[in-house]
Amino acid sequence: MIIVSGLEKTYSNNRVLDKLSIEFSSKGIDIIVGINGSGKTTLLNCICDITPFQSGKIEIDSIDRKEKEAKLKMYYIPSDFYLPEYLSGKEYAEFVFSRYRKPNSDLFEFVINLYNLKSEIHKKISEYSYGMKKKLQIAISLALDVQYIFADEVFNGLDYESYLLTEYLINRFSEDRKFILISHNMDYINRNAQADVFLLSCGNIQLVTDTSKIEEIVINNGELKNHYAKIERFIYNNQSSIE
Repeated sequence: MIIVSGLEKTYSNNRVLDKLSIEFSSKGIDIIVGINGSGKTTLLNCICDITPFQSGKIEIDSIDRKEKEAKLKMYYIPSDFYLPEYLSGKEYAEFVFSRYRKPNSDLFEFVINLYNLKSEIHKKISEYSYGMKKKLQIAISLALDVQYIFADEVFNGLDYESYLLTEYLINRFSEDRKFILISHNMDYINRNAQADVFLLSCGNIQLVTDTSKIEEIVINNGELKNHYAKIERFIYNNQSSIE
């Protein structure tokens, strides 16, 4: 279990996380949604000890997130990742595997084959498309002996077939592991009712009991409502001037 208690993170005078508290179980799928800048990526970065915070506590299976034993329980796939392009996909995977215990090379090869990357795995990452880099990261994460996999917009850059394959992999492996995903893919959210969906807004997080309300919540909590009104005024004014 991951326990986040009283987490506070401020950038300059902007309080992004306001004494946020939440618990994530050790299995299943949790999805975090929210408007741009609401702190979703910051939350994952804090849990993974990438970003420091002002106050609060984060424990991974009762171990402080800074401890090596806690970090060995997690793997993070960020939305924008900069992989060492001078390495091949295989070399990068082996580098990551060297940082963890008991990586499953057979599972890695299996997933790479599913993604049709077998012929590409020995090429330099500089030759990879964004989608290929994402598939490489997914294959690595599944091959690691970690309990918690974090992913920020994991489906971005994937063609529809790869999206469906990734969805299936996550659903099957979530029977024994926890996937914590930042995603605004409503198709995925609606197709996976077994996942818990959390809304991060104004520095706090809450469970969304009715996912059909997500669009309405996002529109009302962000700038979209004002933007929609501006569009209508612009169109009205331009139509009036033409007439």
